[in-house]
Amino acid sequence: MKRFLLPLLAALTLGAGGAVTFGGLNVTPRGPQKLNLQTGATELPQGGTATDARTGLRLSAGRMELQPGERLTAREATVTTRQGGTLRAQSVAYDLRSGTVTASGGVTYTDARLRDLRADRLVLHVKTGFVSALGAVQSQTPPLSAAALAFDASTSQAVLAGPYRVSTGGLQAGPGGRLLLVFGGNRLLRVTPNPDAVTVTRFAPYLK
Repeated sequence: MKRFLLPLLAALTLGAGGAVTFGGLNVTPRGPQKLNLQTGATELPQGGTATDARTGLRLSAGRMELQPGERLTAREATVTTRQGGTLRAQSVAYDLRSGTVTASGGVTYTDARLRDLRADRLVLHVKTGFVSALGAVQSQTPPLSAAALAFDASTSQAVLAGPYRVSTGGLQAGPGGRLLLVFGGNRLLRVTPNPDAVTVTRFAPYLK
């Protein structure tokens, strides 16, 4: 066992500061790496940068832990997406199998359509391009608040779950209400209360 572990630890030590690959992620540590012999996870106490070339996701954090091929957790993290979104949070977990990035603690998200979006919890669905903001949702642009928001980057559409309030048109609704937001370029073009069943069904998995 010792003969197996010592070369592995030596390789990790020699790789400190240089780019290494963990389960499809290209990781550049800021300092030394530590192998947790109980969990098999690699810890980066000084953080670093991780890039997923398959999805275009890039994560920079003050502290990181990687379970190769399974999960990356990070503290004081900034995440950028292929679609141009930037997510900042105190705690981030990237589930490599499900393709989801879950953020909590001081969460903010900004892209070309949504600026300074805040929520208790935010999930980036890397495989589908959806963004889910859940719990105490607020956005500076467009000015709104809601129980939950789901944004589809591929169609530039978002759905709010009530209770919600939107400054545009002075719209509001209680629990159970739904509101469709349609963007054109960087601008909000229109809002539609009680969208059709097809739209509600498409967004429903991302509003919970």
